[in-house]
Amino acid sequence: MEAVSGKFGISAAVLKWIAVLTMVIDHFAVAVYWQMAGSSYDVYLILRRVGRIAFPIYCFLLVEGFYHTRNVTKYLRNCILFALLSEIPFDMAIFGQVCYPKGQNVYCTLCIGLGALIILDRYRARYETKYVLLRLFVIVLAAYMGEVLDVDYHWRGVLFIIMFYYIRDMQEWIRNLAVIFAFAYEVTAPLAVIPIHFYNGQRGRQLKYLFYAIYPVHLLIFGLIRICLMGAG
Repeated sequence: MEAVSGKFGISAAVLKWIAVLTMVIDHFAVAVYWQMAGSSYDVYLILRRVGRIAFPIYCFLLVEGFYHTRNVTKYLRNCILFALLSEIPFDMAIFGQVCYPKGQNVYCTLCIGLGALIILDRYRARYETKYVLLRLFVIVLAAYMGEVLDVDYHWRGVLFIIMFYYIRDMQEWIRNLAVIFAFAYEVTAPLAVIPIHFYNGQRGRQLKYLFYAIYPVHLLIFGLIRICLMGAG
């Protein structure tokens, strides 16, 4: 991917903080603010729309991580581990229950997408018909798994990850248009193209396990607050 150079570029670490901040705002709206007495739907809607910026950035960063990691198996293992650690906090924060089988956290989406990338990348340079069909099968199967398992963003989320993989080396204007059109069903999600556009290809200061842990930790805190608010009501 051609990166923005110069002082105006932003690193992967900065992108992660943008994604984290907007994600936390989104989850605060669902888990805490909307459960409070006297909450305003207009304020709730604004907070949710801010939160829509997070997922496209996470998809982009997952693909960048896939290309830059030294050990993709370990990368997938970490995603699976935090998917398991996040499920109960996710159910508590988003659904107000300790166990809610009909919705799985976003790490599950990332795991399916990353698993698909590992297979797709192995056969990317093979253009024989059987390998083209194999890649199509992997994409369809991954999307199907995302829908059947009820992961966050469902089949769309998985396909978004695969889209970022395939557009990574395209011209900048094509990449930007692809992101805008793909996420156009969410009013504010296409705005994620702005920080992604200014990515400079640098890792920045990486606090790897902090970024992994923020997701389950903030969901657990919000989940406990939500349950307390529900009990108080």
